Amino acid sequence: MNAIKNTFFKILRLIGIFALVYVCLLLYMALSERRLAFPRAEIDDSSESMLRDAAVLCHADNDKKLQGWILNDSLPTTVLYFADGGEDAATFLVNVKKIPGFRYVAFNYRGSAGSEGTPGEKYYASDIQAMVGCAHSDDIIFIGHGTGSIAAYNSLTSGFGKGAILVDPSESFSSALSARYRIFFPKFLSRSHAKMIFDKRESIPATVIADDPRRGELVRNLLNNHSKNFTLVEREGKSLLDVLQSELLKMKTK
Repeated sequence: MNAIKNTFFKILRLIGIFALVYVCLLLYMALSERRLAFPRAEIDDSSESMLRDAAVLCHADNDKKLQGWILNDSLPTTVLYFADGGEDAATFLVNVKKIPGFRYVAFNYRGSAGSEGTPGEKYYASDIQAMVGCAHSDDIIFIGHGTGSIAAYNSLTSGFGKGAILVDPSESFSSALSARYRIFFPKFLSRSHAKMIFDKRESIPATVIADDPRRGELVRNLLNNHSKNFTLVEREGKSLLDVLQSELLKMKTK
């Protein structure tokens, strides 16, 4: 009997230790949410050096300057790119500029890569509005990658552009964190409120392209929950750049 009791108490102690470790991990993740949701992008020196002649600055709230680039400035149709968290937008521009016929614009988020300020949600919405304004165009196609799809979709439904292409989109910052960290970051821990805004007004469906299999769950959930707001484009063995070119040309001629 004593042996059974001792074994039982050992099991309880082990459960208690694991529970304590798990709670500590949850607390750490909750305290680290701002850094996880709005990470600082490392500067892509190679890409930024290739875009040096196209560099511009966008003045945002609180007198901060956002680093950016404008390519093919004389062309009428603008593609405004919103990067994923932790991504230098220059990396995308260096690749997408191979698609001719478009004016390309992108800015790095506050406090990310070469942009001034501290990353976070406080100025997120106003910074996105500033980026749209700094694009200086009434004929915009938005492209969003990952959490950048939130900015692209909300800009489209606010009436600023003619279309949006979302690559591996996340519906919200909290869903992106929860999908990435699973049991270590359940949604109820999240204090980030930025998300795609859906309402009853008719709007142009955004185009969705699935690229990274690791984000397949996020894409499926988004399409299942809001099927009327999005159109999935199948890759069919094509490269991401080829699919982007095809969809951009369709939107340009609408």
